[in-house]
Amino acid sequence: MAIRIERSRLPLLLAQVGMTQAQLARRLKLTDLFIHKVIKGERKLSLVKTKEAAIIFDCNMEDLYEWTDETGTRW
Repeated sequence: MAIRIERSRLPLLLAQVGMTQAQLARRLKLTDLFIHKVIKGERKLSLVKTKEAAIIFDCNMEDLYEWTDETGTRW
């Protein structure tokens, strides 16, 4: 089975907790530009940064992105 990471759910998660992209960047020790690129789909968080973000948002790692498989099914 081929699974792909699709769109970032960071904008929704940031809004839910009342945090800015800049605040998230500081907490993850990343640049504001990198977080901006993750949100635009130009970059992906590393596995470790994904776990750290999930802890910050109190969610599962897979909740940070939308996912699809080879049939087009979305999660």
